[in-house]
Amino acid sequence: MGGEIPVSRDGPAAPWYLHIPAMSEPCHVQVKAQYFLLALLVTAAGCSGVDSGAGVLAVGGTSSDGGASSTGGSQGLGATSAVGGTVGTGGAATGGAGTGGVKATGGLNSTGGSKATGGTAGAGGTSCPYAGHITYTLAKSANPTASEQTAYGLITTAMDKAITYYNCYTNITKAENVQYNTSVSTADGNINGSIRFGADTSYMDYRTAMHEISHTVGIGQASNWSSFIANGLFTGKSANAQLTAINATLASPLYTEVHADTQHFWPYGINYASEVKSEADLIFHCEMVMAIRKDLGL
Repeated sequence: MGGEIPVSRDGPAAPWYLHIPAMSEPCHVQVKAQYFLLALLVTAAGCSGVDSGAGVLAVGGTSSDGGASSTGGSQGLGATSAVGGTVGTGGAATGGAGTGGVKATGGLNSTGGSKATGGTAGAGGTSCPYAGHITYTLAKSANPTASEQTAYGLITTAMDKAITYYNCYTNITKAENVQYNTSVSTADGNINGSIRFGADTSYMDYRTAMHEISHTVGIGQASNWSSFIANGLFTGKSANAQLTAINATLASPLYTEVHADTQHFWPYGINYASEVKSEADLIFHCEMVMAIRKDLGL
């Protein structure tokens, strides 16, 4: 449910052109009277120094600078985006993630809250293995106070970055309804799609958001969750196979089996912010959530 997570706050391309140089010398056509028509044809064909109009001809629409073009405003972590346009050079910003992650098409919606469209994102400048579609709407007061405005900004940044990873490294579709609710002590998530952030702004963090998203897509919330728990372990075959695959890439694996309780799993459940040592831990989280959902039949 999220109350166990002590977290801290984190922090166009031009078209390609084909150059057509202007002729350096005009063609001088000397003709006799009987060849006058031929001379006209040659001149009309541009032999006498056709100006190329600055010497450029646009070819093939637009393309990103050094990468694939995008027509849907897709954005890699750290990349810049144009709404409905192209993605520029998709390198990662320092730390592998741009501030706020995916930019929501339309930005802040003053009537419907802050809305993210999901889409695809290349974390760390890489292509995405999946194309998830997790979206969210942040409910807002009609006349927000200064503290509410601060909270909305922090929550938007946290959710944007969280769904960047989920939409890149899972194939999950979910519409989340996000609230700022001061009666909540930390944060919580429910399988009905509700995510609530409480008054403590330190929980308005992308790691908290990823943890709560996991609850909304079934972790600790699916009706058959408890049937996979035995002696403190999650017994699902897909989940344990995924952990084995992750461990094969590590010099020192954290656990050899998937552990779980009535609400959570570990490793890679992001139950504590301190669990995240690198971007790899965020990706492993997404992979484990996908595998557990497969076991749950979701």
